[in-house]
Amino acid sequence: MGRRQNDPELSRFASLVLLPVALFSCVLAYAVVSTLLSTNVAPQDPVLDPSEMAGSDDSGERKKDGCCGGIENLELWGPAVKWGSEFKFNSSVECCQACKTMCSGNDGPCLCDTWVFCGNKEACGSRFGECWLKKQKDTLSPARQDAGKSVIWTSGLIFGKGEVTK
Repeated sequence: MGRRQNDPELSRFASLVLLPVALFSCVLAYAVVSTLLSTNVAPQDPVLDPSEMAGSDDSGERKKDGCCGGIENLELWGPAVKWGSEFKFNSSVECCQACKTMCSGNDGPCLCDTWVFCGNKEACGSRFGECWLKKQKDTLSPARQDAGKSVIWTSGLIFGKGEVTK
């Protein structure tokens, strides 16, 4: 039996066909995987929308209470720096302002970066007006105790100017 010679034109044509097929396969695989990952990932914690935390209205302008909007039906967790059972206010804005006053100067870290307020007289009962001031380990990923319609708390975050979270 004799050896069969390779046809150089056939191998050149095969490589020209294989390259687009390989690129198409990679693009298709990427599209399928990214679609599956984006539809199957459901956050377990509520997303803290910065516009909600900033107390902005629909037009994007800030309310006169500044960054003291908070999120209702959310209880953020963390070590307390002021106990709410002995620290009460009439509104969540006052609770937030109390947390803000614990920030040192214009560019220092805040001793308080989380506030939690109970503002529904019926649901809170004797806890009405309690203002818990707390400090998070990581303010960009705050610890959450509970969230949902059954939660009686309103919570918010404070960020000091120039504060760096590690």
